[in-house]
Amino acid sequence: MRFLTILSGLFILSTFFGCKSHAPEADLQFNGMWRLEKIESLDKKSGEWTYDSTFTRWNGLIIYDGQGHMGVQITPKGYRDFKPSHDLDSLNPESLKELVKFYQSNWVYFADYKITNHTIEHKRLSATNPNDWGSSLFRDFEFRHDTLILTAHETVAGKKSRLWWVKL
Repeated sequence: MRFLTILSGLFILSTFFGCKSHAPEADLQFNGMWRLEKIESLDKKSGEWTYDSTFTRWNGLIIYDGQGHMGVQITPKGYRDFKPSHDLDSLNPESLKELVKFYQSNWVYFADYKITNHTIEHKRLSATNPNDWGSSLFRDFEFRHDTLILTAHETVAGKKSRLWWVKL
C-alpha cells in the first residue's frame, strides 16, 4: 500500500511539473535586441530574393523581451536628420504634405508575440498608424548564426519582403 501511495505521489508531481510551461527554444533565440541589416524583395519571375535598393540606409531596431512582448522601429534614410521644428506656418500645402508623408514613413509598433512552428505572430497593441492597432502580422522566421530573418506574409507595394536582423 505504501508503494502505491509513493507511486501516486510521484505521478502527481511528474504531471504537475511536466505540464509546467517552458519557453520553446525559438523563444529563447528571439530574446534580445536586433539591428536591421538589410531588406530583400522576392523577384516574382525568378523566385529569388534580391537586395532591395529602395531600402538603402534604412535603420531599424527590434526587441523581444522573452515574455511575449516586442517592439520595432524602422526608419527611412535621412529620418534621423529630420527636423520637425520647421516653421509650419511658412510651409505651402505641398511642402506640408511632403513633411507629413516623410514623418509617416517612421514605422513603429508594440505587440504581443506568439510562436507557432516557424512562424511568429505580432499582435499589435499600438502603432504609428492607429488603423493597425489590434491587427496581427505574421512572419516566417529563420536563424542563421547571429542573424534573424523575418519573411513577411503580406506584401507591401506589391512586394513580398524579408528583413535580416543582426543580434546586438
